Amino acid sequence: MSRVRITPETFELVEYDAGVIAGLTEELAARVGIPDDAPIEVDVDEELPLPLTGSTADVADGKVQLWFSGADFENTHNRAEFDESLARAEIALALFRAGDRLAPGFADAPADEELSDAQRHAWESWADGRAVRLGEHARKVRRQYHFRLYNGFTDRADAAFERLWNAESGAFTWAELDAICTDCAAVDPRPTPKRKAAIRKETLKAG
Repeated sequence: MSRVRITPETFELVEYDAGVIAGLTEELAARVGIPDDAPIEVDVDEELPLPLTGSTADVADGKVQLWFSGADFENTHNRAEFDESLARAEIALALFRAGDRLAPGFADAPADEELSDAQRHAWESWADGRAVRLGEHARKVRRQYHFRLYNGFTDRADAAFERLWNAESGAFTWAELDAICTDCAAVDPRPTPKRKAAIRKETLKAG
């Protein structure tokens, strides 16, 4: 019996197959290093189409809980069609972050929706670098640009990004990841960027 549970079991608004998503998640969880005894729940909100992308990766009582907007897996050229390459990249990134949360050093990390944008993009930069080394697709230049938006267009931020991108699992605790963002903020001459609204809010749903 699979340890992966997909919600919904049947998609009505997009051409996704829960079995395919479960299979990708199971494969990637093994490659990422999620313990075999950790259940994985994947919730895909098919009511959030492009451009409303967003995801969360949390852990509760040893259970991995992933949430994605439907847009995260959506083919950018054929709306409502499943893009396996994109889905693999998004699932791998989320599983790396969930795997971090399973480690003792991340026990005090805030829930995903409580992260600052700077913290979120620092963590995703670390996760994306690891996903690339697994062979999954990621655009480093695009990831670095988003990191800079919230951690500064400075030499210190660029050095921090490279450190995150090239680090392996276990390289940081939550406190160390947060300290990287604090250090970047200390030399960023800009006002603190306004925090983006949570994509998961009911008011953002399409239709």
